[in-house]
Amino acid sequence: MAKKIEFLYPEYTNIYGESYNLEYLKRCNKEINVIETHVGDTPRFITGGADMVYIGCMTEDKQEKTIELLMPYRNFIIHAIQCGMIFLVTGNALEIFGTRIIGDDVMSDENVDIRGLSIFDYKSVRHMREMRHNSQYIGNFDGMIMLGHRSQYSFTYGEFENSFIKIYKGIGMNPDTDKEGVHVKNFFGTYSLGPYLILNPPFTKYLLRLLGLKDNLAFENEIMEAYQYRLEELRRTI
Repeated sequence: MAKKIEFLYPEYTNIYGESYNLEYLKRCNKEINVIETHVGDTPRFITGGADMVYIGCMTEDKQEKTIELLMPYRNFIIHAIQCGMIFLVTGNALEIFGTRIIGDDVMSDENVDIRGLSIFDYKSVRHMREMRHNSQYIGNFDGMIMLGHRSQYSFTYGEFENSFIKIYKGIGMNPDTDKEGVHVKNFFGTYSLGPYLILNPPFTKYLLRLLGLKDNLAFENEIMEAYQYRLEELRRTI
């Protein structure tokens, strides 16, 4: 049975090549169809037309616009998460699901205080007058070794009772925690950027099984070899 994955606002949320996460899933299984929901469109998960929702990294000025687009559907998002719909959220897109985004403005010396969707109880703090933080991590989720790369001006703060990944090399949601991302039922959020599923083939297999599909990967031997090589490099350099 065909599975539909909704890519929310690709004109905003594809600045680090996030669309390749979905392109790779399509190559893994021909039963996967990707539906793009553009600015102004009604999200398909509202009408039952999606099995999974994906939203990727965006520029800081697009965060507030994306929150405005999704705020009318806040209760639908909460209900969808509670019902077990799959969400994959990467980069600073995870910040819009918190309570607030505060800190330095993008274009001026003024500070911002943006109300988030308040799906989860955490807040994000921007430091755009400082140097961008770049780092990589190695962590664990459900017995799987997870790899990630971050490049960001902001950090997120909260209790993180429902974190996605436990970091053992690198940092988590901020430099003072080893908890990274958000995991509630089938909602997965991470600060990691770009083609996350290509970098983490064990998790990609996990995601395919969640979708009720076979977990065969496209170019499986090559991608697993690259994963092992990257893991050893990160163990040596982080």
